[in-house]
Amino acid sequence: MAVSSRLLAMEMHERIRQWTVEVLADHIPLLALAFRQRAKFEQWLKFELAFHAEEAGCRDVQVEAALPTGGRCDIALTYEGTRYYVELKTPNANWRMHGIESKSRPITKNFSGIVEDARKLEGCRGQGIVAFVLFPVPESDRRWEAYIHRVAENLGIALSAETDCSFVTVPVGECRSCRAVVCTFACA
Repeated sequence: MAVSSRLLAMEMHERIRQWTVEVLADHIPLLALAFRQRAKFEQWLKFELAFHAEEAGCRDVQVEAALPTGGRCDIALTYEGTRYYVELKTPNANWRMHGIESKSRPITKNFSGIVEDARKLEGCRGQGIVAFVLFPVPESDRRWEAYIHRVAENLGIALSAETDCSFVTVPVGECRSCRAVVCTFACA
């Protein structure tokens, strides 16, 4: 029974990633503003994603919902009879890019928050999902993969750029664009 629960969670994290990409793609001008300032948009994304989940047929969608293990998660929802608990993060990268404001917060602190959120969901019997949107990332740059591997290593899980990540390209002005890397995974 635990294996089928895990497979459902894996399928759900892929849905969460797809929905996140759809929400982001529907709000490119808003993202361009956030990207140029490296401004985090987690609170806005939380409500957009919750609304998108309801539109996709999820029931009992709650923002800032109680976890069965104590504490709260960003979104809880029921899909096909299973309750899922979602934690969102919008870590901003600090790579220098023309037209993008510089920020001094080390990117490693952003990723330690992802690991903390994943650990918070570990007691949710395979129904915890972490979704994060790393931004802004230069279009042809692959340095972000090192951070995906660091998260995976800290959690003892397998994460792959090819199977666990999707991308949204965002024009940021003067014929320049960058990407958002959307990564999701189910917690053990």
